[in-house]
Amino acid sequence: MEARRFMALFLCNFAILFVGFGLFPLLPFYAAEVGATPTLIGFYLAVTYMAITVGNLLTGWLSGRVPRKLVFVSAGVMGTLALFLMGQATTLWQVVVLTSMVWFTGGIGLSLVSVFIGLNAEESSRGKWFSLVALTNPLGAVVGGSAVGWMVARQGYPQMFILLGLVYAVWPLVGLWEVQDKPVTRAAREQTARPADLRPGRSYHLLLLAVLLSAITVSVVRMGLSLSMKAIDFSPAAISSANVVGGLVTIPVVLGLGALSDRLGRRSLLALGYTLSAIGGVTLMMAERLWHFWIVAAAILVARTIGGSLASALATDILPPQTLGRSLPLLGTMTWAAGVLGFAGSGYVIERLGASNLYLIATLLSLVAAGLTSMLPGRQQEAVPDPNEQGVNCLTPSVMVK
Repeated sequence: MEARRFMALFLCNFAILFVGFGLFPLLPFYAAEVGATPTLIGFYLAVTYMAITVGNLLTGWLSGRVPRKLVFVSAGVMGTLALFLMGQATTLWQVVVLTSMVWFTGGIGLSLVSVFIGLNAEESSRGKWFSLVALTNPLGAVVGGSAVGWMVARQGYPQMFILLGLVYAVWPLVGLWEVQDKPVTRAAREQTARPADLRPGRSYHLLLLAVLLSAITVSVVRMGLSLSMKAIDFSPAAISSANVVGGLVTIPVVLGLGALSDRLGRRSLLALGYTLSAIGGVTLMMAERLWHFWIVAAAILVARTIGGSLASALATDILPPQTLGRSLPLLGTMTWAAGVLGFAGSGYVIERLGASNLYLIATLLSLVAAGLTSMLPGRQQEAVPDPNEQGVNCLTPSVMVK
């Protein structure tokens, strides 16, 4: 994979996650300022994740129908405009609509970055490339969290949204000049025209389920982190600091694990990521001091980063390249659909059963996800396709996007 092309995709991903990680912890505060209750805040966050889910699904549907570059750049422009307008919002419905537009376009952008990397990366270095782009998660948390917390404390929300809009604009600008798409070849179209031969197999569906369950835990704990710190009267700057610390811890972990997965296999490392999300849920149940919340943020961010990058790499291992344009966005859809389920139910469960029971349920879901990894392909299975499982074609060379 060319370094220049990877850096362009890295910058686009970073711009999206800078905004996402920087803004997300403050969304409950911003919604509360326009009159939202805890239940409404939960539904508000669920709507934003529903929007990003639709963005992922739309990306898969458009694959092969509309040039990916056109979709990529157009989504970036729409998201940039929405961020500028968010600073002028005065009612809850305006905040919900504009936030949803940002998350919708972000889902499109993140999905297409994964597709471009999946099509470009060689099988022997796939884990490395996916993990390197996953570094945008902790970097976005560190830089985005620091910048947003500082801007809110010094300048207020309107100036913060101007800054976020300028950062988001990096995505369509870089995408316009550096990201290039390649039309589907005739041979690829003929292969794709035989859906029975390219139907995803059992391993892929188990992977989807594991990603969904673990992502519910991550979503619940991320929301609970902000709400719990707010309940103990921590400031917005303190809440942002949790993301910063989590990002600093995640960076060295991600640098090592991606390349390691290319040699040792991805299954055990996925189980590690899912177990870390469970640890984050347990710690949040007992958290009282600021450093407790730092541990929670670090565990969840490491789990989210490992799970996202290695799940994408493993899916690319076990699927034919002709299906990646549809299958990788669906993998991302599981993550965001989990956010819809987690956020929609979190506020209600907190008000009815209490926060501790919510975090306990989330922890158990992540442990089930870790158990499912034992049923996924191991190291030897990743290298040799199973002839009895439809859709598995690990030895097919990657299609290069030029």
